[in-house]
Amino acid sequence: MSQTSVEKLLGRILTDDGFRGSFFPIRGESFELAAAHGFDLNPIEVRALSSLRRRTFECIAASLDPRISRSSAAHEPVAAGADEGF
Repeated sequence: MSQTSVEKLLGRILTDDGFRGSFFPIRGESFELAAAHGFDLNPIEVRALSSLRRRTFECIAASLDPRISRSSAAHEPVAAGADEGF
């Protein structure tokens, strides 16, 4: 596994609202998008990443300092209890 590519992809999904919107819902095109952005993933990584949930990333992104995020969600407060169900 190329752990570096996985980590960078997860970071991009988390911090880039537009990329996250294009990546989810996860389908074949999601990993074509990742490859187009230079994320070299092997089949094992693709299968492992296929179970990611958009809601999880949206909640975490909302808690990020806007200085480290391209996410508009970083400016919106997370509703009480929103961290449940991850």
